Amino acid sequence: MKKQLHIISLLFLVFFLIGCDTFIISPLIPSITSNLHIAAGNGGYMVSFYSIFYVIFTFVLGPLSDRIGRKPMIIIGIVVFSISSLITGIAGNFPIILIARGVTGVGAAFAAPNIWAFIGDYFDQSIRGKVTAAVASALSLGLVIGVPIGTVIEQNLKWQECFYVLAVFALVVATLLLFWLPNINGAKRASGVKGKEYREILMQPQVVYSYITTFLINFANFGLYTFLGYWLKQQIRQTMLPISVIFILAGIGNLTGVFLSGVLSGKISLKKLAASMSLILAVAFVTLPFWRLYMPITVVDIVIWMAAGGAAFSVMQTFVTQISKKARGTVLAINNGFMWMGTAVGSAVISIVIDKWSFPVAAYICACLAAVAWLILKFKLKENIEIQ
Repeated sequence: MKKQLHIISLLFLVFFLIGCDTFIISPLIPSITSNLHIAAGNGGYMVSFYSIFYVIFTFVLGPLSDRIGRKPMIIIGIVVFSISSLITGIAGNFPIILIARGVTGVGAAFAAPNIWAFIGDYFDQSIRGKVTAAVASALSLGLVIGVPIGTVIEQNLKWQECFYVLAVFALVVATLLLFWLPNINGAKRASGVKGKEYREILMQPQVVYSYITTFLINFANFGLYTFLGYWLKQQIRQTMLPISVIFILAGIGNLTGVFLSGVLSGKISLKKLAASMSLILAVAFVTLPFWRLYMPITVVDIVIWMAAGGAAFSVMQTFVTQISKKARGTVLAINNGFMWMGTAVGSAVISIVIDKWSFPVAAYICACLAAVAWLILKFKLKENIEIQ
């Protein structure tokens, strides 16, 4: 049990790092775009480049993970993550920053899917949901702690300092992983899986529906979140509540949602839980613009949104781990690819929508997509289906 707790702590650190990097972009977009003299909507392309590179390399790295093992992939990813974060801070122009963010996405593509695969390989199915929720909560903690710290650094120093801190933290995490994470070889579990078998697994309807659901939820959730800081800065004139406090409350909501998903996963079916969270997301998105004149209600809506988004993310990860033991690394890697594909497309589309129309229009679009995800979960996905 003690060894399991140590492993969970290491995996938690990896996702805390990724969470800080993922969520810190939104509050930094106004400063970065202002400093570089570019349109605010263009800031979303930093998320898009990260996500696109993540997606591209995910499809290559999944089968590799099943052959060489999880630990080497995770460590390589964190080292790449560190170097590219440093370059992001050093770069003085937007094109180089976009490339650096893309390489950061490559590092995350090495590490993140293999965390979920490692959990599937190492932990028994009876506790897998709780472990997944515990590790996923690190993303939320990255929002609760990392974003305010980054905001304070940016306000008192420069936005570049945030990426320097991430680079150093990543090296520390990589060192801890090197010495303390056991080397569980995914090849032992997937050595007999050939290219044709991978294609057969990935074309199964349940796998396809899972990927589509993951795409839609992340398009809506992270696509809109990318510009939450931008929208709040427009609305904040009506209240003395600092944006950093709103992000902290949003992070607490996200953390609560992830925690509850771990508790409820043993009592409610994963399918029903994910469907419920998707429906709550749809309602939160469609009502958000109506509260813009009443900031306290707006904050409550944001907290509900983040709680449902955190729970949906955690539940879908657990759901996908059960689809295939034979090619778990590949299935999870590609699921993560669809997750970031949704984020990439979402942030790019929302950028266009905000530039041409407004944030409320973007919120209504995201509400529709969350509703479609609910329909798929309700009527297409099946419970306890495992493809060998």
